[in-house]
Amino acid sequence: MASASGLRQPKEANKGKNGFREKHIPLDLANPDDLAISRHHFAQYILASKGSYNGPSLKELIATPSAPPVETLAMVEEKIKELKKQHQEDLELLTAFQAAEYRQEVLDRYNCIDDSMMGVDPEDLIQVDYLAALDELYSDARPMKRFQHDVDDALSQIRYNYLKSLLPLLTQRRTLKMRETRVRRQRDAQFPQNIEEYHNIPERDTQLRIARFLMGSTSDQEKMMDHYGWVWRAVQPLVSTFKTNEGFKNEILESVRDAQASDPRRRPTTTPGWQF
Repeated sequence: MASASGLRQPKEANKGKNGFREKHIPLDLANPDDLAISRHHFAQYILASKGSYNGPSLKELIATPSAPPVETLAMVEEKIKELKKQHQEDLELLTAFQAAEYRQEVLDRYNCIDDSMMGVDPEDLIQVDYLAALDELYSDARPMKRFQHDVDDALSQIRYNYLKSLLPLLTQRRTLKMRETRVRRQRDAQFPQNIEEYHNIPERDTQLRIARFLMGSTSDQEKMMDHYGWVWRAVQPLVSTFKTNEGFKNEILESVRDAQASDPRRRPTTTPGWQF
């Protein structure tokens, strides 16, 4: 039974089971059947399209550190992007290969017809049966169920291998995103205790957030404390420094003013200052 995607669907008895063998099972080479032939054709396609190695040399592999690099979210995103691109190329190559195979099979069967037999004697049953067999062979060449099944099998195998590689990457990406969110929330919940800690903040956006908090009204500060999980005893030392240190206050004012001038979205509006 075909689905909306065009692929054959599993029988009810086989649902929930892995229909792909994870290990090689040798076939009877002396008596190959359609399955063996189709697998041979598919192996030819794999060798033709993926038979080369473009990775690092043996010398480079030996020189590579044994410990793998720590993968970041950007690295995993790039792997997913490359995998999807490669999968699309695999489908295009497979389509071209199967079309060429089908065309050659049709031509071979077409060439089996002997045009000289068109004027056979209807009384000669041998010639009549021979011509009928050739006509049947050519007529069956157009639908060719075997080729349809070969295409389904090859597409299913390629998609299975693709998903087998993609799903772990998606899981890894989800884990890294959750970790980044957790780290970001922990970082946002931290508040510098003095001017030195403020200057040591590596992210410019975080510095601007602190600066807007210091410049905000009491109600704006309370809203930001609720939003970022800050407590008063954590923000009070820097707030006191901001009120008493004119040099630091001027630095904060200049920082926010520069940010508003460089980004039109951060120009003064009626919106509370901490939401610029």
